[in-house]
Amino acid sequence: MVEVEAVIEDHEKLQMEAVTRVYRERCSILMLMRQLNRLVNALQRHRGVSLAHLAGDGLFMEDVAQVQAQVNKRLLVLRNTCDHFDHLIAPREQENIQHSWNTVCHNWEGDALLENFEYHSFLIEQILNLSAGLARRLEEPLVTASGLTPGEESKEQERSALVLPLVCRSVPELIEQLARIRGLATHSAVVGGCDEEPEKKLQYWLQCAERQNRDLIHQIDGIEPGLKASWKSLSDLKNYELKLAFFLNTITKDIIHGDSSKADARQLFTLGSEIIEAYVEAVDGGISLLQTGLEKELEAWLIRL
Repeated sequence: MVEVEAVIEDHEKLQMEAVTRVYRERCSILMLMRQLNRLVNALQRHRGVSLAHLAGDGLFMEDVAQVQAQVNKRLLVLRNTCDHFDHLIAPREQENIQHSWNTVCHNWEGDALLENFEYHSFLIEQILNLSAGLARRLEEPLVTASGLTPGEESKEQERSALVLPLVCRSVPELIEQLARIRGLATHSAVVGGCDEEPEKKLQYWLQCAERQNRDLIHQIDGIEPGLKASWKSLSDLKNYELKLAFFLNTITKDIIHGDSSKADARQLFTLGSEIIEAYVEAVDGGISLLQTGLEKELEAWLIRL
């Protein structure tokens, strides 16, 4: 009898080790996703203030220095974090990110408008893809990913399946559209005009942002009340619909169809940043929800065990 109990205990111990290993990895992934979300936000802001400075507005130079220092600190923290989780973000990927940032910063004041814009955008796209890749590791239920037989699908797993696409795709993609618009619109307001190519880009991004936001609001409306209550920063985005509409309409009216010299660059940048920050907070709130769901998945498995 003692031998049978010993076998059962060893079997349970192996299960616990497997689940704990995946649980720790997922906690690390969520921490990295949170850092990447804020890093992208800082890079998008750096792109915007850099474009304004390149347009000749010296008042944005202090902003460039501040945001550049913040990006450097965030990259250092990310690098130190990755030292413990290099299987999640390989050293080569870290080097690629640092190299792209070095390219952004190298003699940047001599860059042409679209050259500087593309350097930033390439780096931002790298990080968004990296974050989406990390998020894919969270798609399987905790127990299944640990190589064990899953129990019945829990409410938390169903919630995670709804939250994950919003956190790693829908909202970040919309944020990047808005950040691109903010950057080029601010530049145009500073120079008092918009060349043909930037204007075409702006028109396209405005259409994309309006469509993506409509889709997002539709998704928010369809979310069950309990999840909405838990994810307040996502529900709060509905409060920004009028501000977002005003921001996009102002750019259409003043930058594309009007006299860009009458547009207030600082006001445009500030309003765009306020709106973008709300969407960044929504991603952050979604990551917190995923963390809570992970804790509940672990607890449900421990009770079942």
